[in-house]
Amino acid sequence: MDSSFRSLEEIEPGSLFSAENPYFYAILLIAVILVVSFMFFWYVILPMRKRHEKEEKTMQLRQVELMALFASLAPDPVFRVDKASNIILANDAAHKVFPFKVLLGTKISEVLPFTKDLDIYEMIKRDITINYTTQINQNFFQFKISGISSLEICQIYGRDITELKRSEKELQDALRKAEESQKLKEFFLSQISHEVRSPLNVIIGFSNMLLEEAKSSNDPDMKEIYLSIINNSKRLYRTFDLLLNMSQIQTGTFNLRFERIDVLPIIKSLTNEFATYAEEKRVILKVVPLTEDTFITADHYSVNQIFSHLIDNAIKYSENGNVDIILRRDDNYFYVDVKDNGIGMPPEYIEKLFTPFSQANMSYSKPFEGTGLGLALVKNLLDINNAKIEVKSELGTGSIFTVIFEGNSYGRTRSKKT
Repeated sequence: MDSSFRSLEEIEPGSLFSAENPYFYAILLIAVILVVSFMFFWYVILPMRKRHEKEEKTMQLRQVELMALFASLAPDPVFRVDKASNIILANDAAHKVFPFKVLLGTKISEVLPFTKDLDIYEMIKRDITINYTTQINQNFFQFKISGISSLEICQIYGRDITELKRSEKELQDALRKAEESQKLKEFFLSQISHEVRSPLNVIIGFSNMLLEEAKSSNDPDMKEIYLSIINNSKRLYRTFDLLLNMSQIQTGTFNLRFERIDVLPIIKSLTNEFATYAEEKRVILKVVPLTEDTFITADHYSVNQIFSHLIDNAIKYSENGNVDIILRRDDNYFYVDVKDNGIGMPPEYIEKLFTPFSQANMSYSKPFEGTGLGLALVKNLLDINNAKIEVKSELGTGSIFTVIFEGNSYGRTRSKKT
């Protein structure tokens, strides 16, 4: 075997550091590496680490200074509290809020009483943040209390919300007054409803009796007088209903109850109601009934009001003419045509027909009376019954108002505020 592969036991002590010994070079190489590594760490790594730590500490101090400067210049009160709940910083704004207190070194609970219930030490330890609103003298403040475990402090930031609170109170007062006004308005409408309708019903009832007597006595002059009394009383009644219904729709208090209703009896009842008006205007009022199903799902009262205003308008503008109410149906829809051969309308007016207070003749000397709200109410009532209306009219030849209900429509299940 080669002598270079002899075991360590065979190497003599004197030959360990011999140039011929391969282990000598290995030990020398390791020693050189260790020395170079130590020198690199001592003269390069260690100074770099110290410089980095110094820069980091300087940066932290700079941040603390900037934070302190920011807190000092803040327009709202700022406090800094240590783990023992002592105030270690209070900015200028804080001193202005508490001008007669010594803040630095004082327990925060002596300045802000609500902090008595807070565990400041635990908030710092767990980085807990809470918000609290309180009143100080005449002002309201919202405080944000934040524990900062890395700095072992608790920062308390205040914000003056007096104006916000004042605005909030003003809004609440305005809302309360509006609600009170709404209740008063509803009470007034309910009272006036009774006070106006009751005497009108008496006037209409007795006038009908007198009209029958005038007819039996063949007194045409008295007949005309009683017809005028009856029709103007009914007109006043309908006007009051119109204003009441528009008010209820505008305020969202219009009550709806959807059910299956038969339209034909409603139309017949209305033609009887408008019979005296048609007679006075020398209008022939006729219903063309539908022999098949005339049921729809809608609100009974609003359907009655829809056709009441349409029939009223048709008679009003059809002196010495005809008004036909035609009921028809197809597979999907139920239609009611209110047709007259009155004065009609110009095409440009049809576009604004359902606008409140809109009439074709807006002058004070207009020949036809009315508030300009009837068709606006009709449109609102149709909307809440999920129905539509179409209008065809030519100036001098009359108009056709077609109300369209869905064949099996259940309408909407709530009142609509417009």
